[in-house]
Amino acid sequence: RTPIPQPTSTPGPPSRSMSANLDKSLDQIIEEKESRQGKLGSRRGEIRSHPYRRPTQNAEFGQQSKGMSLKVAAHSNVKGLAGKIAHTSRQTNAPVLLATGSDAINQAVKAITIARSYLEEDGIDLRVQCDFEEIKGFKAQMTLTKASSKPRGPKIDPEDLYVKNTSDPHKVAGAIAARIRDNKIVGIYAKGADAVSAMVKSVTVARLYLDEDNLDLLFAPTFVSMERKEGDDVVKSNYMKLSLLMQQL
Repeated sequence: RTPIPQPTSTPGPPSRSMSANLDKSLDQIIEEKESRQGKLGSRRGEIRSHPYRRPTQNAEFGQQSKGMSLKVAAHSNVKGLAGKIAHTSRQTNAPVLLATGSDAINQAVKAITIARSYLEEDGIDLRVQCDFEEIKGFKAQMTLTKASSKPRGPKIDPEDLYVKNTSDPHKVAGAIAARIRDNKIVGIYAKGADAVSAMVKSVTVARLYLDEDNLDLLFAPTFVSMERKEGDDVVKSNYMKLSLLMQQL
């Protein structure tokens, strides 16, 4: 049986300016980008007024407007929230989830995963892009968009990156960006609220690293199970997996 991988390490030196960026905080990187490009940038005619936010676009559905906002708390009922996400997605644009703190972010990701299963019969799938007001503050905005096809199935592949609660999001982001630039399929998975939050944050940082390549990332969350041997016993553990999807800007 496949053992649980050890904490993620960057596969080879990242390209371009990645080596310098790995030792910097996200705020430092953004400060440097703003000094080169100005505090307001434009992409395809849209003004970016916040360094963590991008215009919402899905390659399958084209440009999509943001839907209604739903606040997520640490103790939100995930099935109830998933029902709201699915209902809103059927009626109009997929919603935006606002979550503060690791527990709330974890609840939001779980709710999106359940909502994807609710929407299967409607031929609708969901993609996610997460932005942070402040990385240290864990104030997240998850923008959902509708799609018509599903990414890879709910399983852990040998090449998937395993994220722990102690993993450095910048190093994980470097590994993600390097694989995306090499046109590799990328999946990452984690267990527990803090690890899931670190995983989501890693994708957000990777989006910034890939910005200079005119690339962006979306993800689709899935529940996965994996068995491992503990002594003479076989134990099944549940994980959250994010299948990452590249988008050309």
